[in-house]
Amino acid sequence: MMRYKFYVFLFLLSTLFFKAQILDEYPKKQDFYEGGLTGFYKEAHDYLVKSNAKECDNNQIYQPRIIVTKEKVIKLIQDSDPENISKNKCAYDLSMEIIKNLEKWKPAEVKGMQFGAITEFIIYPPDLMADYKPGYDGQSFIKYAKYPTGFKEFQREFNANFRTLFRDYQIQGVINLEFYINQKGQISNIRIYPPVDNKAFNVDVIRTMRRLDKTWMPAIYSNIPIKQRIAFPVQFTTSFTEHRTGDEN
Repeated sequence: MMRYKFYVFLFLLSTLFFKAQILDEYPKKQDFYEGGLTGFYKEAHDYLVKSNAKECDNNQIYQPRIIVTKEKVIKLIQDSDPENISKNKCAYDLSMEIIKNLEKWKPAEVKGMQFGAITEFIIYPPDLMADYKPGYDGQSFIKYAKYPTGFKEFQREFNANFRTLFRDYQIQGVINLEFYINQKGQISNIRIYPPVDNKAFNVDVIRTMRRLDKTWMPAIYSNIPIKQRIAFPVQFTTSFTEHRTGDEN
């Protein structure tokens, strides 16, 4: 059987992604794998059982972040937290085996054209092996991160801190803000996309986000803290508005 090529890919925050037509996420209601998440996890389970994969401790979990190119080539986005890999080495190794050996990856589709896209998923070995149940979908077991005073309060503080910054730089249009809440409930990996060609502005965005860096309640899977990506579009006008999307609470 044909095996898709597998590469380790260093995630550079540059316009190369857009020139290569790589989407930062899959469009709504599109899946990265044939059969959706339940199909993906079933095939992952079947592969691990067939290959007599090593069982992991119950506290092992990993979240691979990958690119599925329009040619269905899988590129692994390098993890910026090597300590997390070391701590979850067994789950990490199983994740790499799954990525290398599964085959039914699907590129994103926009207006009838195929594009590469970024996605991520949970690999919790006990639920994929000994405790696997038909129809399992790892995403449905996540308890999402929470701002200590609620997401509406985060939005209010966000607006208050960013309003002056937006007016100062006179940037018009819509960009997307992305950050992670790590396992300790801290904001990390802040970025904006598409890139804004103003170094001072980009530095000030990160500096301003740091002012909101209260400790969140991190996302949880099976009582294990995990990282969570939060992304939402921000509209820059003379009267600043913000529109949130996603599953954040």
